[in-house]
Amino acid sequence: MRRLIILAIFLLLVATIESLPKTKYSIPCKAKLIQSSRDSAIAQVGVREKTGSNDGYKVEQYLKSAGLGKGHPYCAAGQYWCFYSSCIALKYPLTDIPIYRTGSTVKMFNEASKVGNKIKPIPGNNDLLFWSKPNEWKGHVERIIEVMKAGWVKTVGFNTSSGATGSQNDGEGVFIRKRNVNHFLGRMVVRGFIGFKAI
Repeated sequence: MRRLIILAIFLLLVATIESLPKTKYSIPCKAKLIQSSRDSAIAQVGVREKTGSNDGYKVEQYLKSAGLGKGHPYCAAGQYWCFYSSCIALKYPLTDIPIYRTGSTVKMFNEASKVGNKIKPIPGNNDLLFWSKPNEWKGHVERIIEVMKAGWVKTVGFNTSSGATGSQNDGEGVFIRKRNVNHFLGRMVVRGFIGFKAI
């Protein structure tokens, strides 16, 4: 009987998560910048913090690009840095960066609503995938590099852990992760996506 109750609760929870509203905003971006920023994200995989305190040479570069100093969370700053470094490499003006310059995932997603077109919330390659804690100014973001089946995606995440243990949104480095857009991430739910329309 106890197992049946637990199973019923689990199925109800899964159904609830899958029915939660998600939003996706599509923002125009130069095609070369989309590809270069993707390459930059993948190239960062394996970067680790120096002392486990959001520090180290590369981590501090991510933070600096977003106007932040050592010690701040860098999941959003890392994603911003990928576009920032790509603009420099491609000799594009920084105004071509399609996402807002911030270390806050909530702010980055909110600003996308002002410049992007709202479209059907289906995950796509190169999308930024956002999680948030309901009614809190906390969240996490990762870059989708492969869309798989049944809601599963492969991502590059900054400021995450390398496996199932450890903090998923305040980890020790940059890693490739497998996520599901219908599952919780800790106590966070998927808020939505920022996609990029090649121009």
